[in-house]
Amino acid sequence: MLAKEGFDLLGGRLLPGSEGPVAQFMYQEASGKRLTLYVTPPHKGDKVTAFRFAQEGPVSVFYWIDQECGYALSGELDRPALARVATSVY
Repeated sequence: MLAKEGFDLLGGRLLPGSEGPVAQFMYQEASGKRLTLYVTPPHKGDKVTAFRFAQEGPVSVFYWIDQECGYALSGELDRPALARVATSVY
């Protein structure tokens, strides 16, 4: 639930992944900007839990591992705005 951050859930999908099923959720804010949250079991050997940031063109992503899940939150938001939403997800 990201309504406090201004994003409403549009829908989700259960997808196949290399380490088992993964979930993908799509959110949208009033201006039309969208975020995708991807939740997966961590790959074997992945132990780093800290937030990581990457950007390719206009798309930014924060990704991290928490307990038994890996998370990736991506969208066309600037780093501070995406960090705020990622912290809320965490």
